[in-house]
Amino acid sequence: MAIYEAPEKTNIEATAQRTDILHFMDVSGVKMGENTIAENTYQQLGAGWSAMTESPSAQTKERKFINEKSKRKNITSYAPSFAFEALLMFLQPAVRKVYDIYTMRKTGTEAVISMVTVDKFDTVVNGSYPARKGNYAVEVSSCDDDDDMIIKGNFNGQGDETIGWFNPTTGIWSDTEPDAQTVSSTESDEQTE
Repeated sequence: MAIYEAPEKTNIEATAQRTDILHFMDVSGVKMGENTIAENTYQQLGAGWSAMTESPSAQTKERKFINEKSKRKNITSYAPSFAFEALLMFLQPAVRKVYDIYTMRKTGTEAVISMVTVDKFDTVVNGSYPARKGNYAVEVSSCDDDDDMIIKGNFNGQGDETIGWFNPTTGIWSDTEPDAQTVSSTESDEQTE
């Protein structure tokens, strides 16, 4: 047994801000006017997106053994989802993709988007951060408001997410940690200023 001691100059009370968790949607194939967006093009969800709340929805199973008074509860799987809310900024490719799924009443694989979630508060390696990539079925629950239209719903998980690395500047995903000198995210921010 040991007692944890934080490394020198480490603030263990630092907290991640909402702006430290980034979301990117694959907007490939979205028609914007006369143009169609190229394959493997990701757009960061930012302006217009007012809520993105993740629910891992852990599924459990209980079991009690004959020599114990209390039950044990184990996690057996997950059913993740993101509750979203966005202004209907129809010139934003990601919003347009969701809106088109809703208005064209797409189903099955046509209603599935690919999304990457990036932990920007974590350690950056050669411009890439630890990230999760997954497929999500788009479930739009409403599109209304008194003035600016707001589209609301859920991105429902489709199978297992892939754990890897994502560069938010280049939009490049990697299943393996990039080979490069490791710098903390605060050092990286200071270097780019």
